[in-house]
Amino acid sequence: MEKIKVYFKGNEFNSKEFFMANYDIVIIGAGPGGYVAAIYAAKNGLKTAIVEKGDRLGGTCLNIGCIPTKAYIETAKYLRKIKFMKELGIEVKDFSFDFQKASKRKDRIVTKLTKGVELLMKNNNIEVIKGTASFKDNTTIEVNGEEIEFENCIIATGSKPAELPHITFDGDFVISSTEALSFDKLPESIAIIGGGVIGVEFASILSAFGVKVTVLELMPQLIPGMDSETAEILKSELKKQKVRVLTDAKVLSAKNGVVEYELNGERESIEVEKVLLAVGRKPNTSGLNLHNTDIVLEKGHIRVNENLETDVKAIYAIGDVIDTPRLAHLASREGIKAVNHILKIEDNKNIYLSCPGVVYSYPEAAFVGMSLDDAKEKGIDAEEAKFPFTANGKAYIEGVKNGFVKVVYQKNNEKLLGVHIVGANASELISECAVAISKGMNVEELSRVIHPHPTVSESLMEAFHIAAGYSIHI
Repeated sequence: MEKIKVYFKGNEFNSKEFFMANYDIVIIGAGPGGYVAAIYAAKNGLKTAIVEKGDRLGGTCLNIGCIPTKAYIETAKYLRKIKFMKELGIEVKDFSFDFQKASKRKDRIVTKLTKGVELLMKNNNIEVIKGTASFKDNTTIEVNGEEIEFENCIIATGSKPAELPHITFDGDFVISSTEALSFDKLPESIAIIGGGVIGVEFASILSAFGVKVTVLELMPQLIPGMDSETAEILKSELKKQKVRVLTDAKVLSAKNGVVEYELNGERESIEVEKVLLAVGRKPNTSGLNLHNTDIVLEKGHIRVNENLETDVKAIYAIGDVIDTPRLAHLASREGIKAVNHILKIEDNKNIYLSCPGVVYSYPEAAFVGMSLDDAKEKGIDAEEAKFPFTANGKAYIEGVKNGFVKVVYQKNNEKLLGVHIVGANASELISECAVAISKGMNVEELSRVIHPHPTVSESLMEAFHIAAGYSIHI
């Protein structure tokens, strides 16, 4: 079989020039993990190719995940601000919401950013090969019937929405987040099965858009695994937005416009126009023909070591296909870490310890590091300190005053272990905390960092003050 090199020019693929295609690195999947790894590899002198089976680069995050949902969340934020304007002395009468325009704006943003990724590939001389990759052996993949040899490979194929054994997608009544981002018109009502990050974000969006929303979560709290007090604030705020939130609710069936569930030992049901099944995601490994390699799967995830290398030397895996938190920014960092190992650049630091997560709800929630319960489970003698946004002037001014900053720290040396924020600008505040944890800082030295006044970020400083033993504004 002849081996080819495929050129990507704009939206056209030129496979007329045939010659041996050998690469220093081939990356499968052009999402945030894959394309960042490709750029980093190319900038470090590696002959790089990236294979993408989708119509556009950018993966789930850019096309049908992070970016389009955040476009809708921005629209939802302004709809809520209109209601707040009366308090500011501004009367807004007879305003209307055009969902079609909001949808078109979302699509324009996605198109602009995907073209930006294409340009980055071109500017960094990365070969983009459109097609589905499958392994022939430990050093060769096949794409579109042609073989490509590689010195190193990174699998970055992402994940897809998970189903329940008794509830599956039908593309009409029971839908995934992909279909929820492609509504021609909004449903009057929707049941969201799953109160994780995806479910909570869509509840915030759709309730602001005027949809009657019910969230059904099997576990006792929303966002299982999150700091419980943070989750409780999110639940109470969703209820204020007229979202019906049912925790400890076991969904029994979803068909013919009816969702049946069990709550407190009683069988109940609701009638809805749509059901969004948001019970997590599962790795995209089907079609890769991993059985032709020595790669090992564990519970559907590709097994990797501390360098993100699989059981096959020089084949790496990153992002949602491995058993680490499913976060786009983490996948990007994993891609860089994998390339660093290929380049023999030291990169041994634990990248997971200081990786932040965000829930783009209303209000936002963000977290990094351990909760107090996490610390206790690890046998660490820890304490927490909390500063409420009700005592922060800027949060009061912005009208998003329900929430807090909570810091978790080790008792004996005051080392910062974790930070949990729910409220105004949480997504922007959390990065400072990630840096602090990454650098192993303690609450005493953090309490001495000056924050500008008035800002919501002062709440971090105030929380560190409390942890260091001297409360100022409460």
